Amino acid sequence: MPHTVSLICFHQDTPFLVLLRGVMLQSMNGRSVQRRGDVEENEATLYIPLSVRAENAAGEDLSFLPPLEYARCPDPEKHWTLQPEGESAGRCSFFVKGELPKACSLAEARENYDFVYVVAGWKLHDYGSPALQHWEVVSRVSSHYYQYGS
Repeated sequence: MPHTVSLICFHQDTPFLVLLRGVMLQSMNGRSVQRRGDVEENEATLYIPLSVRAENAAGEDLSFLPPLEYARCPDPEKHWTLQPEGESAGRCSFFVKGELPKACSLAEARENYDFVYVVAGWKLHDYGSPALQHWEVVSRVSSHYYQYGS
């Protein structure tokens, strides 16, 4: 898989940087009006193999925890998660295409990087061949680069 993304996870108010190499990022830019009149905003889908190597900026391996388990863990710097946006999630995860040098807030990412995506939800596909098992992460584009019509 051709892409590297920098994922930011939050434990309480502290952001943690996770580098995911060997993922597939597919994005759709612009707005489209659906047949029912709904407006579909910019979005992207990130495919993360279950075998992905997740590491921090120092190159240390990290293991995945579901969001609620991550929120309760005493050592968040050793793990990563996918926190969808919304009040029930507390803090949302976001990712940036490419490698960031350090963790940052969403506001800082929006100000400094073009390809910023907020995690809206995810599905675990843990069946079939190990080579096909993955997380499918749906996100909304959160970068000024993609503002349609401005």
